[in-house]
Amino acid sequence: MKPVEEAGTIASPGWDGLIRRVASDAVSHAPDVDAVLDTLIAMGGTVPVEHGLGALPRESRELVGVLRTLPCLAVVPGADEGYGEGLAVGIAADGRTHLVRLPDGLEPVAVLRGATPAAARRLAAALDRRRSLRQAADAEREEIRRWLAARDRAEVDDRLAHLGHLLLHMAPLRTFVGDTSFTNLGKGNLPGRSVAPDHEASVLRRLRAEPVERWSAEEAAFVGICWVLMASGPQSRLEEANGMCLDLPWLSDFLAERANRYGLRPAGPAGKDDHDIDALLELAARLNERRAGLLREGRTFYREIHGASLHKEERLLPGTPGHRSLTVGGHSWSMWPESAPSTAHMGRHAALRVRQAPAAERSDTRALTLHDLLREVAGATRSDVALARGPRDLALIDEDPASALAFGTGDFYCCVVAGTEFADRRRGQEPPLHRILTAYSARMRFNSWHYLPHVLGRTDQERDDWFFAPTMPDLTHGSQWHHTGHVKFGVRHAIRVPFATTLGGRELPGLHDLRLVRTTDEPYTVRELETAVAFGQVLRAFHEDAFAVCRDAVTQFDNAWFRSAHED
Repeated sequence: MKPVEEAGTIASPGWDGLIRRVASDAVSHAPDVDAVLDTLIAMGGTVPVEHGLGALPRESRELVGVLRTLPCLAVVPGADEGYGEGLAVGIAADGRTHLVRLPDGLEPVAVLRGATPAAARRLAAALDRRRSLRQAADAEREEIRRWLAARDRAEVDDRLAHLGHLLLHMAPLRTFVGDTSFTNLGKGNLPGRSVAPDHEASVLRRLRAEPVERWSAEEAAFVGICWVLMASGPQSRLEEANGMCLDLPWLSDFLAERANRYGLRPAGPAGKDDHDIDALLELAARLNERRAGLLREGRTFYREIHGASLHKEERLLPGTPGHRSLTVGGHSWSMWPESAPSTAHMGRHAALRVRQAPAAERSDTRALTLHDLLREVAGATRSDVALARGPRDLALIDEDPASALAFGTGDFYCCVVAGTEFADRRRGQEPPLHRILTAYSARMRFNSWHYLPHVLGRTDQERDDWFFAPTMPDLTHGSQWHHTGHVKFGVRHAIRVPFATTLGGRELPGLHDLRLVRTTDEPYTVRELETAVAFGQVLRAFHEDAFAVCRDAVTQFDNAWFRSAHED
């Protein structure tokens, strides 16, 4: 795979650059309607077509299907080719494709017209059908508003408060209801990084102050559908709505698919009350219970993420990660005997270096061993970079956890190791390797600080600037479009494996994790994710065993360390 940075820079063009590129590419495909639509809907191949279609209202999805069956032309706006009035198509700044009625200020990429008079007539009929579908969608949203209005107001306020709480402490959300966007990405209308809960821009603030009857139908649908989603699983369930246009058919299909994955049998006859919100809420509760049961059985959930759309989909690993998962690609692990019986044995074997070192050298030995472990997993997974984060001072284990809430980002470390091929490619390039690794490390230290209150179970304290600590692995494709650090330093594909460590008798979920990065265009596979999850088990055992003999602060992996280790 040709590395992207060979083109002259490790950076990507960023989100705005992607939107411009997609629009330009779509124009270049005219008059081919299918090619124009596929380029816009799939954002130039950065997201699956089905995800791009999922962002459209269902009346627009049906219209796209009709357009694919007709002899049509995509023409430059203002041109007179084709028959009939045609319909405009364009891509908005949020990446959503618009058909027919474009938002104010959005210039059309093309106008789609019939290639024959008959096709023009069939297209006009499809537009009439689209209008009737919009009316049906409006009526459905009104039904959700009536459902909310009939519930006890205290219950509605409780769900609004819970929704606002989740949005404030989780990754960004961007969803759609009809033509309306609900998001806390950038300057949005939901609480998050840029909008405080009581800011006038927050739609939830206004909804709390108004009777349900005064809410818009779109607002009611957003709240009602989020209500059901929140009942169906952990807080990350909301993120599975990212990039999607929310309505009851979508919600019904979503829950049915999760039930199928969980092996959950229907409670009643198939098809009965598929779009009834009370029935969907009941199914959501059953899904939440079944999911907890699968976790108790030892199954591993993960999320597949498409960075451009922010869409996150929960899946189940097909197997059970363990030491056999590490026999991947013929890689020979230099640190362990080939007969290692378990990942825990492998972690403890690595920690022997720390146990056998003189007391004064154990801190340095622990850091060197962690560095070597990451070098091993980078090679096994053909990663450009491997990262592992944690707290510098483990005194927080013994002291009052509340004192740890005063920690700053400098109280955490992130060991970052470059793969051999990546280091060779970056030699003599700008930015230099040590700067890239330092940037990765700084961001992970910031993440550790953000997660700490949740890790310690102290989210009710004075610090409100915290995020939920991750609890399941992520497999991310195309991560280079939104986050500034990912754009600038080439994080294109990534794996994240959070794990709980038990230190001093306390289980600390999300205190440590493992991350793998590729700056090339080759995505990671589920098989490589399973390898990474198994290696996370190795790291957990290493941290726990090393803790038993060395509680000295981690002094390595600061900016000076990376400069010293990687300057050409």
